[in-house]
Formats: sequence, C-alpha cells, structure tokens
Amino acid sequence: MNWGVPARAAGGTARAAALSGDERREIARKAAKARWARYLPRATHEGVIRFGGIEIDVAVLDDGRRLVTQSGFMVGLGRIRPPKGRQYYRSGANLPAFLTVQNLKPFIGEELILVANQIEFRTKQGLKAFGYAADFLSEVCDVFARAQRAGVLKTTQRNIAHRAGIIAEHLEGSGAMRIIDEATGYHETREA
Repeated sequence: MNWGVPARAAGGTARAAALSGDERREIARKAAKARWARYLPRATHEGVIRFGGIEIDVAVLDDGRRLVTQSGFMVGLGRIRPPKGRQYYRSGANLPAFLTVQNLKPFIGEELILVANQIEFRTKQGLKAFGYAADFLSEVCDVFARAQRAGVLKTTQRNIAHRAGIIAEHLEGSGAMRIIDEATGYHETREA
C-alpha cells in the first residue's frame, strides 16, 4: 500500500493500470464527447478593435452574431481585474459588477439590460469564452457619458468614463457591427 496517496487516487491508478490501451482511449473519448455534448456557438472570425491606445478583442460566431469578448470589454474599459464583492440588481439584470454600483443605477436603461446577457461560445482554438452582443459596448459607453454629464461619477469611475468616451467617439460614425466585421475580416467573407 502507498501511504502517500489517498485511497481514492490509488484505486483510480490501479484501475487505469488494469485497463488496456483501447479501453482507456474509449473512456477518454466518452468523457470528451460528454464535455462537448452541449452545443456552443463557435467563433469563425476573431480580431481586435483599436480605439487609439485601447484594444478590445471581438469575434463573429458561426451563427452570425458579432460580439465583444468579456475579457476584451473589461480590459478595454480599464477594468483589469474584477472588483471584490459582487452586487446584483434586484431585477436580476446580468450586468458586470462595475455597472451595479448605486450611482450608475439611474442611467441603466432597458436597452442595456436587453443586451447585457453574456454569450457563451468557443474560440477558434476551441476554448470556452464569454462575450457580449456588439450593441452592449455602445450602451455601456452611453451610461458613463450620461453619468459624467450629471456629475455623479466617483474618482475610481473617471478612467472608465474617459475610455468609454474615446470608444463612443469611434463607434458614433461607424457602428459596432461594422467595426467588428472589419477587425475580424468578416466583411470579406460576408461579401463573398
């Protein structure tokens, strides 16, 4: 008996040693199939939008949806790491934590809540990731612009508002979907 290995692990190791190579491959194949059983849309095109010094990762899914990746969205707005403690609205909106603060609540409209749901997808490399609909970015920028005009932003929110202003300025003339299409090269596929 190996005293350094828990009994469960030792049992698993013994079972694996008793299986033939074909049996181990079959078990691994079934496990992989179970992991992939739930269909997730897959990114067919990926790219980066550049707004001056701000970069945001974007993708186009195999069902045609354009999205801003969750990590790209957070980094683009200057939220490198999530804040401690998550607060939710009682209405159940699925907003990023930095939008759930009390001083922004009056500026959160129905349009934002409608596009706030995270979209789970697989990257071109097959990794699971999350994103937001293309319109989400402009809606969030609008929240910060209105809060800034009302003078209710806290010191910690001013950097986000500044970055949101730069992004909104670039989105104003082109629209998020067109910019995503160009950044990912999807416009060439769509035209073909």
